[in-house]
Amino acid sequence: MEVFFNNLPYLLSGALKTIWLALAGVPTGTLLGIGLGIFSVIAPAPVRWAITGFVFVVRGIPVLVWMFLAYYMLPAAGIIVGDFVAVVGALIMYTAAFVTEIARGAVLAVPSGQVSAARSLGMRRWTMLKLVILPQAIKLSIPPLLNNSVMMIKATSYVSVVGVWELTYAAREVVERTIAPFQVFLGAMMLYFLICYPVSILAQRLERTYTYEH
Repeated sequence: MEVFFNNLPYLLSGALKTIWLALAGVPTGTLLGIGLGIFSVIAPAPVRWAITGFVFVVRGIPVLVWMFLAYYMLPAAGIIVGDFVAVVGALIMYTAAFVTEIARGAVLAVPSGQVSAARSLGMRRWTMLKLVILPQAIKLSIPPLLNNSVMMIKATSYVSVVGVWELTYAAREVVERTIAPFQVFLGAMMLYFLICYPVSILAQRLERTYTYEH
């Protein structure tokens, strides 16, 4: 592993860029998806249809294709953005599409009896959503949301194909200089693991906590 350790500072710089990509894209996409998931249940029919169409189209196309589209089509349409903004926008959209379904499923999983009880107490729609539905839906959705976050963090590696520099791109550059792919990519794999591991542990702990409470 001498080659890996000799190039570790450079790979760590790539890892920091990967973390920055994830922080810029995943939380924003998650919040957007939560909002869309809630509206896909309570909004008027045309809004629900639009959200369903968004989820259907975005999830049906690989994230790499969306990154290519954002990278090439936005400038072609006269919208000048940086490489980073283009791929992060695609990541946000892709994350939101998956989170929308998670949030929608969590809201629908709240027992209908509790909703009926809230209505019988005279709660208005938004009050019932705030006090009855959302607290339970959040508990149900936290583990899958964190697991989805891990998947999206790993999806940041696709930006290297588009040409955005991050950990995978840095590893490829090191391989080209050293002709030591096994050592370099094994080290890159370890760095990806270290990035994703805390989120995976948090997801497991929250899942155990939720299971224990129920």
